[in-house]
This record gives sequence, C-alpha cells and structure tokens, in this order.
Amino acid sequence: MRIVAFCAVFLCTAVFAREIAVVDSEKIFSTLGSVTDARELLEEELEKWQAHADSLQEEVDRIRSDLERTLVMSPERRMEREALLEEKELGLEEYLTGVFGPGGLLERRNEELVAPIVAAINEAVREVAVEEGLAVVFDTAAGQVVFADPTLDITDLVMDRVVSGGRR
Repeated sequence: MRIVAFCAVFLCTAVFAREIAVVDSEKIFSTLGSVTDARELLEEELEKWQAHADSLQEEVDRIRSDLERTLVMSPERRMEREALLEEKELGLEEYLTGVFGPGGLLERRNEELVAPIVAAINEAVREVAVEEGLAVVFDTAAGQVVFADPTLDITDLVMDRVVSGGRR
C-alpha cells in the first residue's frame, strides 16, 4: 500500500513539476534600481519628518523646562504656559501618529512608492508563468518554500522582464 501511495505521489509530482516554479522577490528587489531610488526618496522624506518632529519635541521640552525653572510666575501666566505645554504636547502626539503611526504618512508614502514596482514584478511573473505554462509560482522570499529545485527558479526571467519593461 505504501509503495502505491509513494508511486502516486511521485507521478503527481512528476506531472506537476513542469507547472510549478519559484521566484525570489527579495533578489529582484535588491537588484532593481527603482527600488533603491524609492528607498532613497523615502529616506529623504523620513529625515524631513523626523527633523520636524524633533523641532516640535524641542519646543515642548523648552516650555516644560521654562515651567520647571521659573519659580516666580503669576498664577495666570503659569496656567497659560501649562495650557500651551498641553497644546504643544497634543500637537506633537498628533504629528507623530499622523506620520509614523499605523496608516500614517510614512506607511502611505512607502506604499505609494513601492506599489508600482510590486505591480510590475507581479505582471512579469504572470507573463512568464503564462509563457512557460506554469500553474503555480511560489515566492521563496515569503518563506513558504523550504526547498526548490534550482531549475524551477524563474527569478532571472522575471527580472529580465521587469527591467525591460515587459518587452521580450
């Protein structure tokens, strides 16, 4: 019985081996100049956002320090400064959440810059799969493939397709 099951698995694997392939999206990403350009642009924008956050934090720290240092302050003036501190802390928190939080500007901008690259890779994978008669393509970078015969790897075909802009 085990021999029959083994033979059935072996035959199925042999039949489908031509219909299965793997691609390494990390390799593609690491070799594409457009990914590097997108990362550099995002890094520049991130530095600007961080500098603005730092300046907001410095303002909060300055007001807090002023309140702690100044012993002689009228109650009205102290209340004004405390209200200002609260307002600035809230503004800083809103800025940090809006830029660096979930669904924030950083996340949206990253998606905006990377989405066209991912779409081009996916289209190239689809085109290669159709041309090669493949039924399934696994991404080894996603960690779902434990082992793959190197002859099943279509990464170079996909990279060539992405780099050439879909032209053969």
